[in-house]
Amino acid sequence: MKLPPLNALRAFECAARTGSFAAAGGELGVTSAAVSLQVRNLEDWLGRQLFTRRANRIWLTDAGRDYYMNAASALTDIASFTQALTESDPRRPLVISATPALGELWLPDRLARFAELRPDVPLELRFQAEDPDLEQHGIDARLSYGGELPEYRTTALFTDHLLPVGRRGSDPMRARRIAVNWGQNISSVPGWAQWFAAQGVPPPETGPEVTAPSVPAALSLAAAGLGVALLPARVLSGALASGRVAACSDLSLPMPRPYVMITAHYKARSRRLRDLAGVLTAATDASAAT
Repeated sequence: MKLPPLNALRAFECAARTGSFAAAGGELGVTSAAVSLQVRNLEDWLGRQLFTRRANRIWLTDAGRDYYMNAASALTDIASFTQALTESDPRRPLVISATPALGELWLPDRLARFAELRPDVPLELRFQAEDPDLEQHGIDARLSYGGELPEYRTTALFTDHLLPVGRRGSDPMRARRIAVNWGQNISSVPGWAQWFAAQGVPPPETGPEVTAPSVPAALSLAAAGLGVALLPARVLSGALASGRVAACSDLSLPMPRPYVMITAHYKARSRRLRDLAGVLTAATDASAAT
């Protein structure tokens, strides 16, 4: 059986249906350039031009129109069958993978709200620092920082800012600094050097810096009085509200990328995933407004 690259086929179907690479990118959660590249890959694979491109507009060619009519029908059938197959067994859990920070600190309250909305849905949680292969490991949704994968659907949850936290009364200028190892795949998160630069002063000599393996670990160290940690404020909202730690400065640094929910495109019609996304974004909106 000779099948085309399925991600490219999905991008083509969406572009043909919406009439725009930009609109297709918006629906798929990727850039218009990513859609254009996928369509070009499909055209190269088929040896046929599917679109005529002129002045940032696209039109289906005759070959593209014929291919779209068959591809759209086939993809609709596959999506409908997949949804029926995956949701027909009520015992099948909704598998959610999350970074330790989101899983331990931000997600529990949101999952409680989801459980009220969908008490029929069993859940399986996996806390993983690095982004796993969703298809290989049977993951329905991945929650992480800045994990934009062109072949998956990405829903932005919220943006955050880094705030020095520690025991009440701690001074970032005098306390030991606690840093976080964000993992080998994340390089966009600013650290203490950028925080002090924003203050207009060099980092003071306060003893050796401590590097924690995760945000929850850094939070525990700061709460124990080891020093001050530079951590995402919205992720830590519960710990700040409860008084487990306190903000040690009003100066924060924006995190350049959002926290996101990543799912396979073919699962986009799943009612369970739509309900989960609705709860996560609604809860985020509510917390932002308070």
